[in-house]
Amino acid sequence: MNVLALSTLGRLTACALIAGAAALAQAQTPPTPPVTPVPLPDGRIIQVSAPPAQAHPDGGWMDWRLHFKRTSLDRRFTALGFVQSSNNPKHDPVEVHLVKPSGQIIPLRNSDVFDVFWTIDGQYLIGQGSNTLRLWNTNGGLRVRQLPRMDRLDVIPNLVCVAVRDFTDSAGNETDVWTVYRLHIPSLRPAGQFKLPEEPTERQRFCR
Repeated sequence: MNVLALSTLGRLTACALIAGAAALAQAQTPPTPPVTPVPLPDGRIIQVSAPPAQAHPDGGWMDWRLHFKRTSLDRRFTALGFVQSSNNPKHDPVEVHLVKPSGQIIPLRNSDVFDVFWTIDGQYLIGQGSNTLRLWNTNGGLRVRQLPRMDRLDVIPNLVCVAVRDFTDSAGNETDVWTVYRLHIPSLRPAGQFKLPEEPTERQRFCR
């Protein structure tokens, strides 16, 4: 092999090494978390960043994206739910951040929920899990209540109602009857229960 061929091969090898190093550096750099604009009561708009991405065990990154945005009826508080593209094949975790009127952002503890709902007065945020009801106040304080399941949820002043389908009756026969558990706000103490003859729709107000 002549000197010119060796020189060309050396340059190509160097270019390949540089390109590989650049690709490796890019793969090792976490993606920038997306931001969500949130208006405040005084007219300001703040940008709320999703949680930082985490390294995936098999390479790449497990990043977060906005999953839901829920603002209280008085427009003072906003809850942002971020979901992670995780390595768990059964569940992508959720993390909820609370934006206060001052612009302060509070990551809520134990906030891996399907969705959240504000109480009518905007003082409490209710989180719906698979079988755990969570209630946060606007400073991040938390109460929890375990239930058999949580198929539907509705909120009225001073009460939250959780509808659970009764798949079988006491005799073991299949049924479409639903049991509604009533819980006081904010204590989450039981306030009785009643039956529904059929499944409430997604937007049906069934709490009473």
